[in-house]
Amino acid sequence: WADEPRASATIIVTGFDELVCWQEARRLGQLYWDARHQFAFGVPAGTADECIQQALAAPEDGIFISDSGDNPTAGGAGDIPYMTERLLANGVPSAIVASIVDPGAVIRCIIAGLGGAVALSIGGNLDPLHGERLSIRGQVIRLKEDDPVGGNIAVVQVDGVKVILTERRKPFHYISDFDQLDLDALAHKIVAVKVGYLVPDLKAAARRAFMALTPGAVNQDIPALNYRRVNRPLYPLDPAMEWQPG
Repeated sequence: WADEPRASATIIVTGFDELVCWQEARRLGQLYWDARHQFAFGVPAGTADECIQQALAAPEDGIFISDSGDNPTAGGAGDIPYMTERLLANGVPSAIVASIVDPGAVIRCIIAGLGGAVALSIGGNLDPLHGERLSIRGQVIRLKEDDPVGGNIAVVQVDGVKVILTERRKPFHYISDFDQLDLDALAHKIVAVKVGYLVPDLKAAARRAFMALTPGAVNQDIPALNYRRVNRPLYPLDPAMEWQPG
């Protein structure tokens, strides 16, 4: 994602024959260029709304959607509530959001207690550039103390969406992460997880998988980013550009 002049593909060949090195560098460069349209996501990808609508149209439950732009294991903040907002806006009847780090919201849930009603403003603390805080009203349905990764954890039911709130960043990479909160992930229509590609355990469990190109520090929608310092033209920012090895 670096917005720097050096951000481009480069071929380096080493050897003892300068002419052969140049020939191989040009050959490899051309092969790389010719393959540019083959670079694609390994699962169906689209906007959050597109992924949600495709999931709702599918017959299965247990459909996982990656909230890829706010993946904390790739450098994202882990507190952008965008996917939560879109799930609620689309009226998803049964979903889990895993998860949003917000220690203040967790404290308020603990004070309210299990079964308590809460009005919260969640997320948007660590990365206000890419996501605003989201106001929600719901019921505290799960509380867990001293998770070794996430610290104290609360789950709030907001309409059809169960929002997992954590004291510290916690990636949900395993079905057991949901089991420990007494949540049956596969019984829900959609499970939104802040990852990129699904890790093997989730990939094996998911009935279907989509990658939502969501806002965040690790936004995967590269052509949509506001690059200013890279050398242009540059693929895929300039998809119609032509190039050949020098």
